[in-house]
Amino acid sequence: MAKKTIVGQVAGTVSDAVASAIDAIAHPMTTASKARKAMGKSVTSTKRKVAVKKKAAKKAVKKAASKTKRAVKKVAKKAAKKIRRR
Repeated sequence: MAKKTIVGQVAGTVSDAVASAIDAIAHPMTTASKARKAMGKSVTSTKRKVAVKKKAAKKAVKKAASKTKRAVKKVAKKAAKKIRRR
C-alpha cells in the first residue's frame, strides 16, 4: 500500500501496529513462540558468525606459523649446505 502523504503513511503504520498488538493479545502463545523462534535464530546466526571469525583467525595464525616454519627450515638447509661444502 503506497501512501502518497505523510498522514497516510502514519495512519497506515499506526493501523499496522494496532492490528499486531490486537493479534498479540488475542493469541499470546503464538506471539510468544514467534518471538522465541526469532530470538533463537538471531542467537544462532550470531554464534555462527563468531565461530566463522574465530576459525578464520585460527587459520591465519596457522598459515603464518607454517610460513615461518618453512622459512626457518630453508635457512637451516642453506646453512647446512654451506657447512658441508667447507
